[in-house]
Amino acid sequence: MTASKFRILLLGDELGLSEQIMKAFQQDGHEVVHCVRPDEAQFELGRGTFQFLLVDCMLPGSVNGVDFVLNCKKSMNIGSMKFVLMSGIFTDKEFVKDAMSKTKAVAFVEKKAPFDVAPLVQVVKANAGPAEMPPIRKQLYQIFAKEKVSNREKRKLIESLEEVNGFDLPFIYSLLVETRSSGYLNIYEKNGSVSGISISDGCIIGVDAEDRTTFLGEMLIQSGYAMPNHVQKALDERTNQKIGSRLINSNQLSPHAFDVILTEQMNIRLSRTVTDHVVKVNFAIADLEKTNPHIDSELLQYYLHDWIAAKIDTAWLKALYLMWSGNPILLSPTFKGDHPALEMGLVRALPDLLTRVREGGVTLSQLLESKKYPESAVYKALHFLLTKGLIVFGAKVAFASVAEQQVALKKIWADIQEKNPYEIIDMIGNENLQPEALAKFLGNAPSDPNSALGVLWNNLQKKIADATKVAQDPQGRVQFQEDAASKQAENKMKAGQRIEEAKQKLALNQYGPAMAILLDVQKQFPQIENIHLMLAWAKLGQIVPAKKPIMMKEIEFELVQVPAEERYDAHYPMVLGIFQKTKGDLAAAKKSLERAIAMNPSLLAARRELSQVESLLKKNNDLFNVDLKQMVSGFFKKK
Repeated sequence: MTASKFRILLLGDELGLSEQIMKAFQQDGHEVVHCVRPDEAQFELGRGTFQFLLVDCMLPGSVNGVDFVLNCKKSMNIGSMKFVLMSGIFTDKEFVKDAMSKTKAVAFVEKKAPFDVAPLVQVVKANAGPAEMPPIRKQLYQIFAKEKVSNREKRKLIESLEEVNGFDLPFIYSLLVETRSSGYLNIYEKNGSVSGISISDGCIIGVDAEDRTTFLGEMLIQSGYAMPNHVQKALDERTNQKIGSRLINSNQLSPHAFDVILTEQMNIRLSRTVTDHVVKVNFAIADLEKTNPHIDSELLQYYLHDWIAAKIDTAWLKALYLMWSGNPILLSPTFKGDHPALEMGLVRALPDLLTRVREGGVTLSQLLESKKYPESAVYKALHFLLTKGLIVFGAKVAFASVAEQQVALKKIWADIQEKNPYEIIDMIGNENLQPEALAKFLGNAPSDPNSALGVLWNNLQKKIADATKVAQDPQGRVQFQEDAASKQAENKMKAGQRIEEAKQKLALNQYGPAMAILLDVQKQFPQIENIHLMLAWAKLGQIVPAKKPIMMKEIEFELVQVPAEERYDAHYPMVLGIFQKTKGDLAAAKKSLERAIAMNPSLLAARRELSQVESLLKKNNDLFNVDLKQMVSGFFKKK
């Protein structure tokens, strides 16, 4: 079949009209498959590839044409197939507009009597160009490969978003603030819960979430803004006033300090939206008054850093950046050497990253190949800098050598080994399954198919082709998702129990056994609650002098990955205190451990650590007094 000939699937139950349409396209050399019922069409879509689907809005049974298209886009691998809607009944302007918007169809054709097939043929010819634009979510991330993107373009993308992953939300929040947008961002979970974020002139002024757990008392104590006994007294008062108002009215808390805590409360609520779940989003423009407290662009970059470090899964980032693994990383035109983001933990963890970018031409594959830093550190630092617009991806260049291509393909092969067919296709993206797109990151076929590179290249092609065939089955995908969700919920509950077991062992100084449990849990759930905090505690208990500098960097990276909502458990200031003690900052360690005990007086491990710190401080103080006494007495010695 030449490039100008297509396979067309026609779905409609008017036999005479369908025969007329088939003849018109067949005369031009196109292959047309006609189906009367939606289930027949679904079967044909599962068997082969079509370039166009022509579908009547009125279909036999309970499913209409619009719903059929939406179901196909959601549950089937349809590649770059384009849709044309037809109807002789549903011709109301509002219906047409709504149907086109929902399905992203290329045209809506009215079936007026007598029916003229010529306009329909012309629609197919007019849309016979390259594959359709990538999904809006993909277009959103294509910002990473553009040196200049106007605020208008960014706003348009945000307003077009419908379905995203919760891990996309930090980037969306950043864009809304960066473009100084005003309005309401609504986030709809599959379980029916809704979160609403209010934005005024690029400042987040409110976060309304169904989960209203706020740790307000713990936040006040740990921040040092209020004493534990004052907080407890305020909580015991029988009044309708909120705890903040009670403390302010009794002169035990300043209004400014409470604003700081309320801002942090918004951060926690935003952090909770960053999950590995598909959510629907809608941004409605509105003119809102800026109120205090609020999160502005300067403050958001710190929260953004923490969300990327603590909440976003490395496996998800791998899938996101697969298509850019061979693109050179460049400094953006807006890069500033004194930007605050460059001093944050994720970037400081990779001190030579920007040096290599400045030298030019370094790719993600090359950064990972060096194995100098953990994969998670590389992916998260890269995502943070791209989200802040400090770096961009340049145009992909061909592999410089056979060795370079082999390294890149080995990485891709390793990344898809543990994935099922549906996950492989989701990772690569339907729009990238065409041979031309696939060749962009696999490279050209090696000249020798029996070489190590040739075998690897062919294995990858076969793995992706096999995954594509399996993923065509919509029922299989639904069944897989249901089974996976059920299994994950059960495994996650068991993992939570094992973390509690590890926590008990850590409290008894059994660091080795605790570490073994935690590492095993992390393999399956890299971002499960408390994993990074417990790993930091276990690593602190196993530090050896010869490896102390390296291990302290590892521990610091673990602490950076603790999300905001986990930092108001007494274990966080306790582990932070142990870290500060190990660094030699005894004064800071004492403060952290005292806060941990104030939050949970029964935390024996914190009391034990505080006792050691106080003993070291007393010893240091005694040495200082002895030295001072000797120095002073020296002044009065007889000569």
